[in-house]
Amino acid sequence: MGLRIIYGKPGSGKSEYCFSEIAKLINKKEKIYMITPEQFSFTAERKLMDSVRSKAVVNAEVITLSRMANRVISEIGGVNNNHLSKCGKAMLTYSILLENKNNLKFLGKSEENIELCMRSMTELKQHGVTIENLKEQTEKSDDVYLKTKLQDLIKIYENFEEKISNKYLEETDLLTILAQNLAKTDIVKDAIIYIDEFSGFTYQEYEVIKELVRQAEQVTITLNVDELETETNPDKDIFYSNKITLKKLQKLVKENNLKLEEPIYLNKIYRFKNIELEHLSKNIYHIPYTRYEKNVENIQLFLAKNPYTEVENIARNILKLVKENGLRYKDIAIICKNIENYASLIRSIFPQYNIPVFIDEKRDLNQNTIVQYILSILEILKNNFSTESVFNYLKLGFVDIDKDEIFKLENYCTKWGIKQNKWKKDFQYEMQDEGKKQEIQRLNEIRSQVINPLLKLKENMISEKNAENMTKELYSFIQEQKIERKIQLKIENLEKRNEIDLVNEYKESYQIILNILDEIISIFGKDKMTIDRYANILRIGLKNSELGKIPGTQDQVIFGDIDRSRSHKVDSVFIIGMNDGIFPSINKVEGFLNDADREILKQNGIELAKGSLEQLYEDNFNI
Repeated sequence: MGLRIIYGKPGSGKSEYCFSEIAKLINKKEKIYMITPEQFSFTAERKLMDSVRSKAVVNAEVITLSRMANRVISEIGGVNNNHLSKCGKAMLTYSILLENKNNLKFLGKSEENIELCMRSMTELKQHGVTIENLKEQTEKSDDVYLKTKLQDLIKIYENFEEKISNKYLEETDLLTILAQNLAKTDIVKDAIIYIDEFSGFTYQEYEVIKELVRQAEQVTITLNVDELETETNPDKDIFYSNKITLKKLQKLVKENNLKLEEPIYLNKIYRFKNIELEHLSKNIYHIPYTRYEKNVENIQLFLAKNPYTEVENIARNILKLVKENGLRYKDIAIICKNIENYASLIRSIFPQYNIPVFIDEKRDLNQNTIVQYILSILEILKNNFSTESVFNYLKLGFVDIDKDEIFKLENYCTKWGIKQNKWKKDFQYEMQDEGKKQEIQRLNEIRSQVINPLLKLKENMISEKNAENMTKELYSFIQEQKIERKIQLKIENLEKRNEIDLVNEYKESYQIILNILDEIISIFGKDKMTIDRYANILRIGLKNSELGKIPGTQDQVIFGDIDRSRSHKVDSVFIIGMNDGIFPSINKVEGFLNDADREILKQNGIELAKGSLEQLYEDNFNI
């Protein structure tokens, strides 16, 4: 029972070392776990299968800490297993902000503040900071600015905990539950555990590691450091933040009387396929640097006039690599700092060159057609049938009316100022004109077909002004309009055109909508609310639900964000948008608590996540 550190520079083969050990132990040990962050689990599973050279493995497993937590919860029982999703958390936070808006000095109910509150509560939980800790700090703080911030944060945090207590299991609490209950199970008892691909750990994760070391036969953690000594100046040591992690692990072992095994140092670099990249890696932050004297053949710089030219140049080079150098598309990756600045250009330009590309991004659900349809229904009701909201609803393609007739209706309504209450009764304008009477009668039929179900929906929703009734009536309306069948027909048409991405988006988005409606009933139940408030809650829930995406085929260029994506081994990488101040970024969002606040709290024993300067050092390390 001990902790072993495998360390070395990036590319020194730490992961490969772990997997080769697993291959040797696979027939000797009953339980072997490889623990990775969520985004690395799929790659790690492939590596595991490749290393053991088997189609099925029983006693070795790639697992994330949250998955392990859920396994422990299901084994011990007694824990409320009703999970609160991110969108549920956002809807609940919005409601709390709305209820406390007159008692808050810094925070309002804007969407920016919803995100700020959610991030702050997550950060506090991850670093083991309780409401009592915040209250103690508020009482003894001399900084009026920080004290006022903390008072707002306490109100939100306390309200949130009260509302979820004994009702929901919040994702951020999973690791705390894991650390507290791991000893009650035999899940990791006498197991061999590897912890790989982590750049650092939160307080919660350190607590879990402590329990793992106590119960497992051996725990191995890989770290990206060049030596075990900590450099005191982060400006001189690119591995500074990782060495702080190492120092904390050593302290954890010492304070809990655990065993620290002999570390393993891997000093050979395998990652680089040419000496130019190896030289750049050694010298980019080294003072003094060593000049590369040979001709540079494998690293190129392109100075573009604008992002469009930049992406177009990459497309041309990718075609050249594929046609002339024999590379597959999957051997090529593109990375950037801000994927949203380039995603639309990639989508526009790459099809022109017939380059298949997978954009590794989380898409905002509010941009989805089905979601826009659901929201348009509520926009009509809360805006009392404004002309704009009615035609937004009609033009989304879920109403059984021909497009030409919709345009005729729109022209008529624009000409005669049809809006709000005028929608609720038959059109009379131009009825006396015999040449147009039949056309107006048809427009009245369309008006009845569209408006009458919506009027009925509004009447039913306000009959009992609570979240549960409004949700049930909205769902009934969706069923009456046969939306599920219409979505299925769209999916079938998309499948015929082989548009797999859109097929998956339609399927996933509708299921997410249904899940959110269920969650609204679960969270708010009989809570009284107006249609306006209900619409805002639903919109916020949808905004905080993201559409994931998986590659439609293996042979694609991968385009991802440096902070989120980790590509497999590739032969050619394009880094775009590498402008001064962008990558590495100098404009870090500090959050609700700024760097000065964090430093004061740290001096008083409350250590939170990295500040903007530490994040800048992390960007430098990523480069």
